[in-house]
Parts: sequence; C-alpha cells; structure tokens
Amino acid sequence: MSIHHLKNEAVNRKKYHKCLLASYNANAFAYPWYLDLVCDHWELLIEGDYETVCPLPLQKHFGFTTVKQPPLAPFLGVFSSKDLPPAKVSHFMKAIPYANVHLTLNHFNRLEDTLRSATSHISVLDLILPREFIQRHYTPEALKVLEQPDNTSILRTIRPDAYMNFKKSQGKTGLSSQMELTRIINYALRYKSAGIYTVYSLRNELIGALFLIKTNHRVFLIDAIESQEGRENHAIFRAVDHIIKANCGSNLTLELPFGNFSLTSLISFKPQYCQQYNKGIL
Repeated sequence: MSIHHLKNEAVNRKKYHKCLLASYNANAFAYPWYLDLVCDHWELLIEGDYETVCPLPLQKHFGFTTVKQPPLAPFLGVFSSKDLPPAKVSHFMKAIPYANVHLTLNHFNRLEDTLRSATSHISVLDLILPREFIQRHYTPEALKVLEQPDNTSILRTIRPDAYMNFKKSQGKTGLSSQMELTRIINYALRYKSAGIYTVYSLRNELIGALFLIKTNHRVFLIDAIESQEGRENHAIFRAVDHIIKANCGSNLTLELPFGNFSLTSLISFKPQYCQQYNKGIL
C-alpha cells in the first residue's frame, strides 16, 4: 500500500483524529490540536484511508523547510492500530519529501538498522498493578517521605493563569515556551482530558503544581513546578503519589516525556527508548 503526502489544508482532521484514537501507540503530541499549538506548520503522511499516519512538524531554516521536532512535542513518529514492523516505519521515514529531517520517534517505533542514528528515552510507570506493588518501584527515600507527617494538601482548584503566574514566580520558563504552554493548558482544560494538580502548605500557600494530559490509556506529565518549600516537602512526588493512589489498578501508564528529577530520584521508572531519524545537514 502506498504512502501519500498531504499538505496541512488537505488533511482530513476527523479521519486523522480517529486514526490516533484507535492507534495502540498514539500520544498527546500527535493530535492535530496539539500540533497546531506547538508548530509553525505541519503536514502528514498517510497510508490507505488514514490507516497509518506520520505527522511532519515543519520549520524554516535559512529559507529551507526542515522536518524538526518542536520542543514541546518531544517524540512523534508513525501511528497505527496495526502492527508496525521496522520495515514499515523505515518506509515512512524514506517517504518524507524533505531533504532535512530530525525526528524523534515514539518508543513503539523501531527503524531498520541502517537508518538508526541515536536514541533517547522516556520514563514510564505502569499503573495496572495495586498500589502496594507499584510502591516496590519507590526508593527507600520515597518510602521514608511517605512515613513522615504530610504537611501538604492536594487540590485541583486553580485557573491556568494562576498556574502560569506560579511558574513565572519560580523563574522556570522563557517567554516563547511560556506562551505555548499557556495555549496548551487553556485548550486542553477546556476541550480535552487534562488536569492541574496543586500542592499547598499548612499555611495554604501554593508550593507545587503539575499539569497532565490523558489520552490513549496514557497520562503524560507535561509540566511541573515546585517552590523551594515545595522541594523540601517533596510536593511533586506527593502529588504524583496521590495520582497513583487514585489510578492504581487501571489500564494506564504514567509517562514523563520531559523528565523530572523530583520524581525519577524517588521512583524507579522504566526507561522506554525512542529512536531518532536524521537526514540532511541543517
């Protein structure tokens, strides 16, 4: 079956969205609404009637069009409800009609040996087991934290602007990424399965917050912030432990696409490796 290249205006968004919903390996970053918010422009490769798809995020460099990963979409690749052997994934990469390509594939994609260039990894934790089994992935320090008195409270009552103000107060983001993240949070909270968890001290002061998107049986930790007091009280870890407690035994995985030392230092996440495909000199 042949692969077709579609310009953005030719993409049937309903069919593309439906393909991602049915895909066993789709992630939040591939959905058209998300690409619209983080890319200057994007196009699509499709096989058949949107049976298998590969989004192409585009950037301009020195007048040349480059397929390049946006900072807030750390991995994309090929998505399908059907099997994706390395030959098919490689076939899609070879079908990209641009001379300069820098893509990080999702951790379900594998390339043929001759096309591999590098790998990165994403930290993943399966939530299907009971909490006591999941806690076997907690470090001794994490278990010690849970034994201590919990001087925090975890709520979901905060507006996106308050979240971003807290983030700015901690000096954690530049202007451009701040604007992109604001758009993502506003859209996701209104139209998608997403949420903000906040952590407060005994004095009712905000000391930690995190933003997640849930899709395709996966929960993606998109952003997390702690104040100095929050770090001392392990605010992000306590919020994530709260989420694990609420979702253990479910067919979900928790994924950290942007990493988070506050969590990986206390929980032994499983590394899932993402292969990179590079072509060209730009």
